[in-house]
Amino acid sequence: KPVKRPPLPKVSKESWVQSPIDAFILARLDQKKISPSPPADKRTLIVRATFDLIGLPPTPKEVSDFLADNSPEAFGRVVERLLDSPHYGERWARYWLDIARYADTKGYVFEEERRYPFSYTYRDYVIRSFNEDLPYDQFIIQQIAADLLPLGDDKRALAGMGFLT
Repeated sequence: KPVKRPPLPKVSKESWVQSPIDAFILARLDQKKISPSPPADKRTLIVRATFDLIGLPPTPKEVSDFLADNSPEAFGRVVERLLDSPHYGERWARYWLDIARYADTKGYVFEEERRYPFSYTYRDYVIRSFNEDLPYDQFIIQQIAADLLPLGDDKRALAGMGFLT
């Protein structure tokens, strides 16, 4: 079946809805007889966004700059800056690496090399993939079969196979 947009549900507070997804969220809250939380103040908003996207607190300067910026695009600029940060890939790659059971070492082993000597190349590949917004299908293909892809001069995708090899 072709993908089509579902109709927006009827909601109790039309003024609360700022984007189509808000209508679906509010409809579910209405079903459960839960009121939405009040909007967060600007200081709370930047702290939440910064911790959520890069896993670190905002600097005092970042907070004061955001509080001083009264334009409607202020929060969008904060989000874009955070998504462009190298810390974004570091934070979100960690979840992938946890699921993949990535490790730099074998733990304790007797009379054996503990380290996986080039494991960092796979870790760096995953971080770079998140930071460069590599499409998910390409991310998976590169991890399974990068050696079979026409890579040209850029061989960085081969590091994606580091987990399997």
